[in-house]
Amino acid sequence: MLTAAAIATLTATIAAAAVTPGPAATAIVARAVSDGLRPALALSLGVLTGDMLFLTLAAAGMTAAAQAFGPFFTVVRWAGAAYLVYQGVQLWRFSPQPLSTTGDASHQTRFWRNFGAGLLLMFGHVQAMLFYAALLPGFVDFRALTASDFLVVALLIAVIIGGVNAGYALLAARARRFFTNERAQLLLHRVSGSLLLLAAVLVATRV
Repeated sequence: MLTAAAIATLTATIAAAAVTPGPAATAIVARAVSDGLRPALALSLGVLTGDMLFLTLAAAGMTAAAQAFGPFFTVVRWAGAAYLVYQGVQLWRFSPQPLSTTGDASHQTRFWRNFGAGLLLMFGHVQAMLFYAALLPGFVDFRALTASDFLVVALLIAVIIGGVNAGYALLAARARRFFTNERAQLLLHRVSGSLLLLAAVLVATRV
C-alpha cells in the first residue's frame, strides 16, 4: 500500500521528469505554434496514452519483453523520427496565409493524425518504460501490488504529465496569436519546423 510519504516523493519525481524538455515537449510546442491548441492537445494526448501503456507494461513486468524485442522498438523509433523530419520539412515549406480560428470538417481526421503522431513518438521512446520500471519498485512492493496502488500511480502520471504537456501547448498556442502577418507566420513555421527536426534528432539518437 502506498504511503503518504511515498506518494509525495513519487509526485515530486514525476513532476521533475515531466518539466524536463524532451522530444515530446518539443513536438507539442512545435505543433501548437504551427497549428494551434487543438492539434497540440491531440498530440499530447497521444503522448500521455503512450505513457499509460508503458506504465502498464512496466507494472506487469514486461520490461524484459521490451529489451528482448529491442530491434522492433529501434525500427519504431526511427519511424517516429522520420515522421517528425517529414513534418518539420513541411513546416519549412509553408506558404504564408491568413490564420483562421474557425473549424472545418477535417478536425476529426486531424485529431487522430496528431494523436497517432504522439503515440508513435512514445513507442520509439523505450526509455520511458524503463524509467517507470526503475521508478516504481522504489515506491511499490510488486509482491503486494494492488489495483488501488496502480490507479494512484496512473492518476498521478495522468495529472502531472498531462497537465505539464497541456501547459506547454497552451503557452505556445497563445504565443502564436501574436504572429498574424505573413512574415511573422513564415518565421513562426520555420521555428516550429526546426523544433520538430530537433525532436527527430532527440528521438533518433536515444540509445
